[in-house]
Amino acid sequence: MNKVNVIFASEMGTAMGVADDVVELASAKGIETTLSEMNDVSIDELETMSTAMFITSSTGDGDLPMMGEDFWAALENADIRLRNLKYSVCALGDRNYFSFCGAGKKIDGRLKELGADCVIDRHECDGGVDGWDTWAESVFKEFGF
Repeated sequence: MNKVNVIFASEMGTAMGVADDVVELASAKGIETTLSEMNDVSIDELETMSTAMFITSSTGDGDLPMMGEDFWAALENADIRLRNLKYSVCALGDRNYFSFCGAGKKIDGRLKELGADCVIDRHECDGGVDGWDTWAESVFKEFGF
């Protein structure tokens, strides 16, 4: 069985907390994971992954947090095909802002453009983290765990 890559970008720590919780849930199920800050994942590494769960908050006008800016810049300009990548996105945001969950929408959209297979539609958390556990359970199931 392959491991699950849990990749996060957090501004105030909430998305990092969800990522930690996803890893803890996976561990309790005997699923091997790798936890990475988004900027620590290179495009070359992304190309070798078979499964990934992206968790990100949004800042400003739907931008990636600082710990995801470099990854986003590389992904936005990448000329690759991600046909072997199965993924899903958990986006944290607040509907009081115009670009609700904008960072998650950007990541999700670009991964689809590059041919990755979205196994569960993007989960959008409004002003909190409700539903992350149901989302994670569904993703694990779709990944075959």
